[in-house]
Amino acid sequence: MASLGLLQHRSAADLHADEEAEALRVRDEEERRRDLLESSLGAHIRRSWEAAKMAKHEMELRLLDCLRRRKGEYAPDKLNAIRKEGGAEIYMMLTTTKCRAAAAWIRDIMMPANEKPWGLDPTPVAEVPDAYLRPLAAQIQAQAQKMQQQGEQVDMASLVENAREQIRQAVQEKADDAAKRHEDLVEDQLAEGGWDEAFEAFIDDFVTYPAAFLRAPILRRVPALAWMEGWKPIKTETIRPEFERVSPFDIYPSPDATNVDDGAYIIERARFTRGQLNKMMGIGNDSGYNDEAIRRVLDQYGQGGLRDWLWTDGERAELEGRGHEWLTPGDTIDGLIYSGGAQGVTLLQWGISPDEVEDPLAEYEVEAILIGQHVVRVRINRDPLERRPYHKASFQPVPGSFWGQAIPELMADIQDVCNATARGLVNNLAISSGPQVEVYEDRLQPTEDPTDIYPWKIWRTKDSSITGNNRALNFFQPQSNAAELLSVYDRFEGKADDATNIPRYIYGNENIGGAGDTARGLSMLMESANKGIKDAIRHIDRGVLRRVIEALWLHNMQYSDDESIKGDVAVVARGSSAMLIREQTHQLREQFLQLTANDYDMGIIGHDGRRKLLESIAGKLDMPGLIPSEEQMQKNLAQ
Repeated sequence: MASLGLLQHRSAADLHADEEAEALRVRDEEERRRDLLESSLGAHIRRSWEAAKMAKHEMELRLLDCLRRRKGEYAPDKLNAIRKEGGAEIYMMLTTTKCRAAAAWIRDIMMPANEKPWGLDPTPVAEVPDAYLRPLAAQIQAQAQKMQQQGEQVDMASLVENAREQIRQAVQEKADDAAKRHEDLVEDQLAEGGWDEAFEAFIDDFVTYPAAFLRAPILRRVPALAWMEGWKPIKTETIRPEFERVSPFDIYPSPDATNVDDGAYIIERARFTRGQLNKMMGIGNDSGYNDEAIRRVLDQYGQGGLRDWLWTDGERAELEGRGHEWLTPGDTIDGLIYSGGAQGVTLLQWGISPDEVEDPLAEYEVEAILIGQHVVRVRINRDPLERRPYHKASFQPVPGSFWGQAIPELMADIQDVCNATARGLVNNLAISSGPQVEVYEDRLQPTEDPTDIYPWKIWRTKDSSITGNNRALNFFQPQSNAAELLSVYDRFEGKADDATNIPRYIYGNENIGGAGDTARGLSMLMESANKGIKDAIRHIDRGVLRRVIEALWLHNMQYSDDESIKGDVAVVARGSSAMLIREQTHQLREQFLQLTANDYDMGIIGHDGRRKLLESIAGKLDMPGLIPSEEQMQKNLAQ
């Protein structure tokens, strides 16, 4: 009938039935895609998890060993061997001291009070296109005519070049202003997102483990405070970037990975609470969360919990001071956060919507969360360069390896020798602290106890059956080797400075000797020591700080509505350069101030030069407004 041009008549009931059938078909399609996603993608994540877990077995032994050395505890098998031999179980906390000193040193450089170890520099404007000059053509022509009327020679090329330079300077000034505004925004995001807490924990991992990790930025819906009319507070919600330290125990890279981005995948073993999972529901489809899958997880958790214990969890919990976890069922839910690449065809087979896969043959980076058997989130990475939201640095990287070397590993042999020497020293001191006694019990009266010795004691003995001077008690003093053992310990303790590039004078040890006995010599030693820590900080700059700031800048460029912050910039990590020399520069300024405090030098630099020097020193001392401006200084001099 439709082909004859006639209208088809359908009742309202039939239309309602068609709508319900279409809605049912859509729900069935979504259910089919969800089931396919949980069966195929979930199985892939599980296979990847098992492969990564097996490949990390040796590294988990190294991580536990580093944590033991930082805590000052022996491995269980070694402690049993020491107890079997008897004697002291002392553990010299040399590794702890080095790690603590390195962490404090790095925090002092990377987390200064009035400065930040990063910056945003606008990209220089190299050339101004001709299209920007066309609106100024009339002005340039009018300027040329005016010059001709005044009898001046007109050089059009020079006028055009001057106009181009003025535009370039104006654009550069605008870019500088946008970069400064963006810096303020990023600094505010770091403060509100918990950057200081996460970075402090990261530094502790950096000096303790073969690698340290940060996950950032993490977009979360968090409660916020707003004000209504009359300053009445109301609770609202906002989405903001946050920062988290990730324990090296919880990171599982693919066996072929050398950094966080080049491997087939990287998996984080995460723990969620019921409250966190509840906040994930209702965010929207753009976030990638699946409300139905989250409800299934919560239902399964309520029936018996979702904990997935590993063989390292017991000792790790004991060393981290969480030994009570084994005695409680636990209120957290274990999950796997998967970040890895996949081809578009594979994503379609996994159940990803075809609207998100533009090219089936292209490679996509996917982020997914698997809890139990349920994929509660899956989305394609929105980063244009497909960088993963994990950032890594090692105290001493190993080329071609995902993991580097940590301070406890660099000085492991020295720590073991110092421990053995200290145990021998304590045992020798205990033995040689008093006389040893040889007792002939056949000469003692039955009432005498040879272990009961005190001053002025009278021993009751019997006649000896052997002729000669056969005494009932013989006393002799064991030899003390304390001086030799202390010499060995001091020698190896000094070797720890060379192995770690963290000298003792950095953390206030007064036993320096040599060049360190003079102020000039100590300054030279400090300058040499800075080279070692500068190299370690450079790894943080490249692997963590620059990547985090770039990720924040890219997020703001994509999603911020404030056009005044938009602009092409380059992230500058200043941790290993300017921040290391700021104290030396401040000392040199003070010395220069003292050296120029005479009439001859004042005649050279003048009052204005002296004012600038004082102003720079007052700025470093956080004394704003103390030094007058140039105009005020001239008024003061005139008076």
